[in-house]
Amino acid sequence: MLNHRLQIAEYVFMAGSVIGWIVAIASGQLIYAAIPTLVALLLNLINRLRLEQRLRRRLSSVMAQVYRQQEENQILQEQQIKKEIASLPTQFPGLFSQLEAHNAQPDDFQVAQLKAQLANLEQSLNNVVQYLNSAVLPARVEKLEKAIADSTAEIARIHRQLPDSWKSRMEEIERQLQANPPEEAPTPPAKAVNQPSLFPTNPEPAPVETQISSPPLTESAHVETQSVSSAPLTEAVPVSQPNWRHLHTLTGHSDWVSSIVISPDGKTLVSGSFDKTIKLWELATGTLIRTLSKHTKGVLCLALCSDGQTLASGSFDETIKLWRWNTGKLKKTLTGHSGSVRSLTITPDGETLISGSFDETIKLWQLNTGKFLSDVAQNAGAVAAIALTPDGQTIASGGSDGIITLRQLNTTESETASAFALTLTGNVSSICSLAISPDGETVAAGCTDGNVKFWQLGTGELLNALNVHLEPVMSVVFSVDGEILITGGADGTIKIWQLKTGQQLAVLTHDSASSVMSVAMSPDSQLIAGAGADGTVKIWQRE
Repeated sequence: MLNHRLQIAEYVFMAGSVIGWIVAIASGQLIYAAIPTLVALLLNLINRLRLEQRLRRRLSSVMAQVYRQQEENQILQEQQIKKEIASLPTQFPGLFSQLEAHNAQPDDFQVAQLKAQLANLEQSLNNVVQYLNSAVLPARVEKLEKAIADSTAEIARIHRQLPDSWKSRMEEIERQLQANPPEEAPTPPAKAVNQPSLFPTNPEPAPVETQISSPPLTESAHVETQSVSSAPLTEAVPVSQPNWRHLHTLTGHSDWVSSIVISPDGKTLVSGSFDKTIKLWELATGTLIRTLSKHTKGVLCLALCSDGQTLASGSFDETIKLWRWNTGKLKKTLTGHSGSVRSLTITPDGETLISGSFDETIKLWQLNTGKFLSDVAQNAGAVAAIALTPDGQTIASGGSDGIITLRQLNTTESETASAFALTLTGNVSSICSLAISPDGETVAAGCTDGNVKFWQLGTGELLNALNVHLEPVMSVVFSVDGEILITGGADGTIKIWQLKTGQQLAVLTHDSASSVMSVAMSPDSQLIAGAGADGTVKIWQRE
């Protein structure tokens, strides 16, 4: 209020100085012009100083929030690393018990299994070392690397303690595995089955590793995913690679465009930005339809109901807003989260909204009324992404700890929302984005290490990891038919992949100096949209 009064006073004295100059010229007395002019200049100086103070306070607040999030992410990453390292010693007693049984005559499978366990241990250590080398935590890494070095030395000691008969027998088995097809290997009592790879592997011969299959989705099940390798596939058949033509560049946002969605009829694109606004665009022409601006902080995520009537938006301001997007009218503001709302999804029946937040909770809301139903999960870690299966029965969530959790949903108000949980592990990289294939069988996770990793939903087994970008994978999207995967990276590119063959079909360059924050594909698969940190949205059309 004081700011407005000072500005009004400044304008009044500016007008008075103009009148004073007229009077001074007419009367020859400069004092009539000097006094109002000096007062106007003084008020102008005061207003400028107050404006500068407000800007500094806002900047300090934003920087403090950024620092808090960085510290939060670092703490979560450190906890995950410590958890990975702490789990390694628990695997050694089983190895020692096998080594101490000198009188037992091991069969071929026992020796192969022991070797596979040692290889898995070494791979886990290598994964941790690679992550530590890429993380910006030099002050904390030194102690952790020492622990890893001690574990590696312990593995070497295990190798040295193997009896000579075991060593020669293992070398013989290794030669047999390399010379013969996998089906000729000795069959154990409970045979482990390798899952088919989503993508072709290196055509050079690779050793076969024991695959630990995961249990079905049961209450509180926990899966420790082992390293995955597959037998080489046959040579991929070349596919036609479509051309993509740049159609539009949508400009209008003044800050990062964090999320985009395309309406079910394929006619409208909705974009949410850090500039606190949501914009609706005509997709065919790139024309701005309207702007929605009720959030008090940046918009982070969007979700559009299948009937095309309700739009949900989540924000740094810890609220969710429901819009009647065809008119731009705000229907409801949902409060209940105590952290930024990072991801939203709507059930296929259009009745329930699911929200994931950095307050480590996932919540259920009645979409029509905005009524809070229940918590899907509490203490779930800083949730950065959620995805829902096409049948609306299972939700996947992931975040800074690099763990994906699958939960079966119960959307009734009187019962708990999450009755079953399955945890997917196998990486130490934070998760930026999640997507579930249209057939509901595969979940894809975009990670900060530039990889997209695939798990089978039914068993929780890690299928493959595809290195797609040089920097974090900010967005992953399946095409409607499930044959195409689109990825957007912080390296400024959008890449299109054919899932059956693993072929890269196209690379769309958004801006080499600007991260791609979100990607979307039209229902007819003819248009791809990419949202950038430069405040623009680019549209490509398939030719």
